[in-house]
Amino acid sequence: MSTPFRSPVCAAVLALVLVTGGCSDDGATDRPTSGTTETATTTSVSGPAPLTTRAEVATVVGRLPGTRRKAVRQEVTAVLDRWWDTAYVGGAYPRDDFGSFPGFTPGATRRATYDRDLMSNADIGERVVSVTPLMRKARLDLLAVNQRARSVTARFDLRMRVDLAEEGAPSRLQVRGRVFLTRQPAGWRVFGYDVTKGWLS
Repeated sequence: MSTPFRSPVCAAVLALVLVTGGCSDDGATDRPTSGTTETATTTSVSGPAPLTTRAEVATVVGRLPGTRRKAVRQEVTAVLDRWWDTAYVGGAYPRDDFGSFPGFTPGATRRATYDRDLMSNADIGERVVSVTPLMRKARLDLLAVNQRARSVTARFDLRMRVDLAEEGAPSRLQVRGRVFLTRQPAGWRVFGYDVTKGWLS
């Protein structure tokens, strides 16, 4: 794989996790709890058939009932899907409209806009003929306080086949890394990320 773009946005993440963790009551467990449940969300893509996002809860720190784990999994998957569809695999190519990051906080939106060549296909959008997703996966680590999910780290792997106008054969592009989400009144929002993007050989 070629040398990837990379952009870590982690300082605020660590601060929030520490603050949130400090609010945990004595009755909550600090031991990680593994989970194996998965979800599949169908999304529209620019290809012959839709591909589903497969997400699973990997670790839960604190106590969180199974029904709430499922709800968090579905809600966070929906946030990832909206970002991926808007930034990478959706829309009619060629395109240059990459200024929107749904599900991001205002601060994360500003940063992602600055990093739009990484956080979207803005760097190649005008040269792309079509994009077909090949893989959409995520593993979620949840932090729960008082039996409520307070923050989520989503480790993801998005792969797509990209047909470029000036090249005969399509190339495979991978976007992977972590996004950090917090629960807000409007729902789960991405407030930080550590993402790489590069071509696969």
